[in-house]
Amino acid sequence: MKKIKVVVAGCLGRMGQEISKQVLNNKDLEFVGGFEHKNHIYINKALNKVSNISSSKIVKSNPAQLIKDAHILIDFTTPESTLENLKIASKNKTAVVIGTTGMTDLQKKKVRSYSKKIPILMSSNMSLGVNLLFNLVQQTASALKGIDYDIEIAETHHKHKKDAPSGTALSLGEYAAQGRKINLKKSKVLDRTRKLTSRKKGDIGFSVTRGGEIAGEHTVSFIGENDRVDLVHKANNRSIFVNGAINAAIFLSKKKSGFYNMNDLLFS
Repeated sequence: MKKIKVVVAGCLGRMGQEISKQVLNNKDLEFVGGFEHKNHIYINKALNKVSNISSSKIVKSNPAQLIKDAHILIDFTTPESTLENLKIASKNKTAVVIGTTGMTDLQKKKVRSYSKKIPILMSSNMSLGVNLLFNLVQQTASALKGIDYDIEIAETHHKHKKDAPSGTALSLGEYAAQGRKINLKKSKVLDRTRKLTSRKKGDIGFSVTRGGEIAGEHTVSFIGENDRVDLVHKANNRSIFVNGAINAAIFLSKKKSGFYNMNDLLFS
């Protein structure tokens, strides 16, 4: 079997390092290399000299050649960087796995436009367990009517995470809203400190905690007058996200073009 060539964006980031190591350890994949922002202190250094990645490949600042040489780009960086990398990937027919969060609706629309030329799998969370949770939340929201049960979403992540609420929490909100057949933009409540009003019927509330090195915890609560149903996912470490990204890369290697998510992988 011909190996799938993979390049990793943000290869020295927290997720980038774990993904790079997993690619190197997978017999079906070939690690083409990794790149970082041009101002990163370790540009032009060997990966095995500046990280725990067992590769002598040099950390590049220009991704063009690496993306051209690869079958798959895995990108867990920033919205701006991801869009720049997508532009290069689309020119070279390189498939892209995107785990970047914090994108605006306009940026997500731009991502989708590239999927007309190349296969793209994008998910706010690559964990198979979380993607099953998405479906459970939608089913539960539909079954437990809004007139009887309020929805609250709580998430906790490590202190280094910048976007809040997390992309996963917002996705959980989207699935809850779909289950209720309502618009999340109109029903989500991110801050209760500005307006001193009681909770409105149909609100979907979000709360955020940042601290330590917590990989990720999400709880969706359906709260009624007489009982409460909690759907919970706790990540013990980042391996579940890394494994999901690797599975997504293998899945995309068999596709020509189109926009996919983890549900397509799970239920294909």
